[in-house]
Amino acid sequence: MGSVTAEILADSEEFDQVILADLNLERAKRTEKKISKDKVVVQKVDASDVDGMAKAFKGIDIILNGVIPRFNLKIMEACVKAKTHYADMAWDIAPDTTKPGQVVKETPAWNQLRMDEEWKKAGLTGMIGLGCDPGLSNIFARMGADRLDRVRKIFVRDGDNGQVEGHKFAPLWSPETLIEEVLMPATIYSDGQYRKLPAFSGKEMFEFPEPVGTLPIYNVDHEEAETLPTFIGQVLGKGCDYCDFKIALDDSYVEAIQMLGMLGLDSPNKMDVKGAKVAPRDVVAACLPDPSTLGERAKGDCAIGTITKWFKDGQEVSYYIWVQLNHQQTFKKYGHSATGYSVGTPLAIAAILFAQGKIPQKGVFPPEMLDPEPWPAMLKKYGMPVHTLEQKYY
Repeated sequence: MGSVTAEILADSEEFDQVILADLNLERAKRTEKKISKDKVVVQKVDASDVDGMAKAFKGIDIILNGVIPRFNLKIMEACVKAKTHYADMAWDIAPDTTKPGQVVKETPAWNQLRMDEEWKKAGLTGMIGLGCDPGLSNIFARMGADRLDRVRKIFVRDGDNGQVEGHKFAPLWSPETLIEEVLMPATIYSDGQYRKLPAFSGKEMFEFPEPVGTLPIYNVDHEEAETLPTFIGQVLGKGCDYCDFKIALDDSYVEAIQMLGMLGLDSPNKMDVKGAKVAPRDVVAACLPDPSTLGERAKGDCAIGTITKWFKDGQEVSYYIWVQLNHQQTFKKYGHSATGYSVGTPLAIAAILFAQGKIPQKGVFPPEMLDPEPWPAMLKKYGMPVHTLEQKYY
């Protein structure tokens, strides 16, 4: 996903240098070779070393974070030290230990959002969760909310009927993130409070636009439901009574991931195995194919979008706003699976809009606080046209 972002920025007029920073220098060099642009260079950087990052970030305009979200806070700390702007694709959901049925006192998004005042005082911009979902899904919620007098419900729906040739179980994004988020209790917003539901709850059949079609979807712990009710409902004053996120999961995926959870193989904590310290989740991830190598073998279509509903001119209305991509066509045109391309592209667009002065606000904020006006045209430019369906109630 980070390589998608880098490729787009390497072709942009707004940036005269793109640095691929990675602990694995060979991986960065492979991306550098693929992009093959003079403006692209590589540098070895450790995302767990704040002082090392701060030194590396000096003189950089903006840091685009494409690593696993557990490093976000350290990267942001380094950005403050280096006085560098920042954007990421997702935030860490792991610190939240609220059990199913309990009210969430503070969503994990605030681990980063509470830095808002510090970043404002420093004159820095910190954009969080700017992938596809979260990211575009939040912006689509804002687009729908802007068209309504008042919002009652927000549904984020992620559908993908894709298959990877030669693999029965092959996530197209970080296996660690997939295992972590789908096994955790899911966050929803209801009756004025953030709450937790059991993992894999709320199964229903949802009719995604063709050719994705009707797929089973489940409540999954995801970023959108942690911020949309607060920022759409309270900060922007549109109101919000209910919000959830559901993703399409094949039955075989659900069974496999549930088994991992039952066996404790989802644990990120290291344990002794014949004298070696290993984390079970790392072992599982190591056994799965690298998502960055799967684009050519991915087949099928995805549709990611948001339904925002309630009152407009006294009538009940819903807006379904989404983007849709085909894996094979996306790989043929851009060299990436639809999953990787759809997540890496919005981060690049945010950086370009920031460089153009179209994201002037300072502080730390989620995607729904961005001006949505330039996004449809930019997404269309990069092969992700925005679709909108207005209907009388959903």
